[in-house]
Amino acid sequence: MFLEKERNMSSGKSLQITKYAQHRYNITRPVDFDVAVNYGRALMAIAGADGQLADAELQWYVDEQELLFVNPQEYIEVLHQFDWKNANIEELLKGISYDFSIDFHRTMLYQAIKMSRADGSYQEKEQAAVANAAEILGIEHSVVVSLESVAEIEESTERLRLALFEKEV
Repeated sequence: MFLEKERNMSSGKSLQITKYAQHRYNITRPVDFDVAVNYGRALMAIAGADGQLADAELQWYVDEQELLFVNPQEYIEVLHQFDWKNANIEELLKGISYDFSIDFHRTMLYQAIKMSRADGSYQEKEQAAVANAAEILGIEHSVVVSLESVAEIEESTERLRLALFEKEV
């Protein structure tokens, strides 16, 4: 019922996915624009839980959206206008109701962790915001720890890969 009500309130716009979205997250169909906006806003509020949304954190998310969606400029502009400092994470998370082709709860937490770490640190307040979001979304603590570990492994692997490509001087 709520899902149907939300769809009726939706602008009707959707974001078309790229092959990267299919490969990276197993997203198989377009995402409702308004749902994506709430999703992005929730991530901004989580990453900003330490009192600042670092340029590197927001840039990580913008870069990711440019890879996931075809022509996401309008979506990104809407996010740039959002007052994340006064956002209520619980309300934002409860406002995301959509028939995703993936487990968006876990994906959202993963992206929140990646975004929060993009400035080189994963602050206690950001960790607490991720834990709070997990509780709201009904995600077990062990899954959060696993997602945090995946993010750490990916960063280490990326550093290793780049080190292997360096040219000795």
